[in-house]
Amino acid sequence: MLSICATLDAFPSESEVKAKLRLGLTPDEVAAALGEPSNGRSSRDCVDCAFTYIAPVATLTRQSEGYAGVAIEFRGGRVASWRLYTNNPSYEEPHAPAAFKWWVWILGSVLVLGVIGKLLVRITPVAAVVANDVRAAFDSRHLEADKLPVEFRFITHQATLEEVIRRAGTPSRVVKVPISAESGLGYALVSSETGPPLIKIYEYDLPYHAAVIIIPEFPFEPQSRIRAVFFRQIQPDLAATTD
Repeated sequence: MLSICATLDAFPSESEVKAKLRLGLTPDEVAAALGEPSNGRSSRDCVDCAFTYIAPVATLTRQSEGYAGVAIEFRGGRVASWRLYTNNPSYEEPHAPAAFKWWVWILGSVLVLGVIGKLLVRITPVAAVVANDVRAAFDSRHLEADKLPVEFRFITHQATLEEVIRRAGTPSRVVKVPISAESGLGYALVSSETGPPLIKIYEYDLPYHAAVIIIPEFPFEPQSRIRAVFFRQIQPDLAATTD
């Protein structure tokens, strides 16, 4: 029994044959892996039969001796052996035009960069983006509780960082922000051996890239009272592109 596959869509490449074909497969499993013969099978109950896959003439474009098809022998309804056909010219597996490949590469790169950009936006501390505003809030001891999200309006200059954490939860991150030595009228700051003095802030992430930044008094520890609070409101442009 001989079945000939003569269409491009059903013809398996040499790499597919080597990767998918193995001894013991049934005819149905071979057809599922390599494609159904284009003219159908002469019998659905293939026990001792053969499948032959021959490359369509239009695909014999490689000007060298090489792969042109495969003959598969079944015994007792299982693959018993196979042999490859060769020809010159030989089968050349269809491939995308160079221009198409470049477009795919460019699109893939854009998608990867987009994912990286989203990740960077999500993991970059808000305090690093609004460092100047944080420093200004520290200098002026800015705290307008009525303009904060409801869950943070209990904060006053008399509240301690420990109380804020107990009521608002664990902050998203703790960040040290460089600040001028003259800031806060000579107020004590966290020392830095390799750069400018620092203040320690406690940042709470909110939806849509908003954040509440708590700035305690020195030494910026749980028992410290709150010196200032900076509220970064919702960022519609970031929310639209990264959420």
